[in-house]
Amino acid sequence: MGISAFALASCAGQKPASAAAPASPGLIVYTAQEKDVYEPIIKEFEERTNLTVRVETGSSEAMLRRLEEGRAETAGEKAPDWDVVFGIGAEVLEQGAEYWEPLQSAQADMIDKTFQLDGERENKKWAAFSARPLVIMYNTNVVTYRELPEGWNSLLEPRWRGRIAFGDPNRSDIYAEALAAAVEEAPEGLAEFMSNLEYKVLNDSSEVNEAIAEGRYSLGVTLEGSAQALLSAGAYIDYVYPREGTAVLLDGTAVAAGCANPAAAREFVEFTLSRDVQRILVSDLNRRSVRRDVPPRRGLSPIDRLPLVEVNFGELSERKQNILKQWNAIMDREGGGT
Repeated sequence: MGISAFALASCAGQKPASAAAPASPGLIVYTAQEKDVYEPIIKEFEERTNLTVRVETGSSEAMLRRLEEGRAETAGEKAPDWDVVFGIGAEVLEQGAEYWEPLQSAQADMIDKTFQLDGERENKKWAAFSARPLVIMYNTNVVTYRELPEGWNSLLEPRWRGRIAFGDPNRSDIYAEALAAAVEEAPEGLAEFMSNLEYKVLNDSSEVNEAIAEGRYSLGVTLEGSAQALLSAGAYIDYVYPREGTAVLLDGTAVAAGCANPAAAREFVEFTLSRDVQRILVSDLNRRSVRRDVPPRRGLSPIDRLPLVEVNFGELSERKQNILKQWNAIMDREGGGT
C-alpha cells in the first residue's frame, strides 16, 4: 500500500488543486534517499499542496561539500541551491548546522526520546525522519549454528576471510557509518577487517543483501529492515544485533538558511513528520518511525530494547571522514585501488 492510498490530511490553509489549475512552482529538495523512498512522498506532497518539487539527489557528504564550496567561492553571500534537504544523515546535518534555519516543529512532542539527541536541543536545526539499525545478516544454509556471528568482532575472525559481503563506504552512507560503528578509530582493526574482505566490496546494500540471500557470501552488514523483509519473505537468512551495540542510522530534514521558499520548505518538513507518512516508513519501506505513536513492524522489538550504541553526531561525522581516509589508503596500498 503506497502513500497515495492513505487519506493524508491537507496542510493548513491549502485547498486541493483542481485538474485545470496550474501547479505553482515552489520547492527544490536535495535528498540522499533512494528513489523508491523519496518519490512517493514527493508526489503526495505535490498533490496536497499544488506545489511543484524539483529533486536533486546525492550523498549526505556530497551535499555538505557543495555548500562549503559555494560559500567559499562567493565569500558567504551565495544563496543555497536548495530550499530543503531531506533524508540526510543526522551526523552531517549536525556538522553543517550553520547552513540551516532554526526549526520548531509542531510535532516535536511526538518524536521518540531515543531520537531526541543533538538535533532536539534548544537551538534545533533539523527534524529526524527515519531510523535504521545496522545488523549482521547471515545465510542459514551456509552458516552453521556453531558459527553464528555475535558482533562486530566476529567479522575479524580468520574463518570469515572472503566470506563477508560489505558495501563500498565511498558510495554508501550505510557502510561508511557501519565502519565507524564497527572499528571506531582503531587502524589495526580496520586493516584486519579489510583483509578479511580480501579488499573486495559491493556497490550498495541491495547487492549485499542479494549476495547473502543467494549464498555467494556467508554473512555481511545490512539494515535491520532489509533483513527482516527478506526473512519475512522466506529467504534462508537470519540476523543478529551486534552484542557490542548496534548503530542506528538516523536521517533528518532541514530548511536551508536563506532559501527562496522557506514557508514551503517548513511545510514539507511537517509533512515528512506526519503520522501517516511515518506509518508508511514502517508498512512499505521497512524502516522505524521516529514517532512514538507509530510502532515498529511486526516481529521487531521496540527500539528501547535493542543494544544501541550511544552516538554523538558531531563526533560521528569527523570519525567517518577519518576512517574513510584510512580505508582509501589501505585499499590503494593492498587492494590496488579497487
